[in-house]
Amino acid sequence: MMHPVRKHIMFAVAALSFLMLGQLSSSSFVRAQQLPSEAMATPLPPAFVDRCLEVAEQLDTQFAAELRLLCELDPVEFERIIRRQGPRLTGLAELKLADPGLFQKKLIELKADAEVQRLTIELRRAMAQSPQEPARIKTLQQLLRGQLRIRLGFELHNQQLYIERIEQQLESLRARTAWEREHFDTVVEQELARLTGPGDPIQAARD
Repeated sequence: MMHPVRKHIMFAVAALSFLMLGQLSSSSFVRAQQLPSEAMATPLPPAFVDRCLEVAEQLDTQFAAELRLLCELDPVEFERIIRRQGPRLTGLAELKLADPGLFQKKLIELKADAEVQRLTIELRRAMAQSPQEPARIKTLQQLLRGQLRIRLGFELHNQQLYIERIEQQLESLRARTAWEREHFDTVVEQELARLTGPGDPIQAARD
């Protein structure tokens, strides 16, 4: 079972990471640059790769399929992309474990961002290739404006939820810290009993 304090910290880190992350889009993966050779020296843990692919599947099935295909065709490039963007994907995985409801809301926000990216590309293409169709361009502008409003609404709503969750977790962590400080000797004796009891992991490893 996960220690309560570790669970609080895991959630706070996961939530804070999304307050600081930029928008996640397929283009950011395409533009991934080569990392220094030293960073490539340590092999990626298979479990880490699996988690990245699992979250990518929920974000965009086509993108996940492209990643898997890239893994087969160009393992080196695949590893570069996972090393660069993996922390974002695993951040989503951590959020899924800590707060599934908030995870689903974040997915909705990211899908809204993907629609913004799609409309942006379509509008720019229309402006460059079909300037003689102002009605179509105006329609696309209206659609993009509406989608931007939707995306911003999701972003602000989710950020407020992150802040509230972090505040709740910090309050709980403060309360637990205060209790352990007040019952310092009791906590020490409990930890001593745990470490020297029949289920002692350290002693079991030595045996």
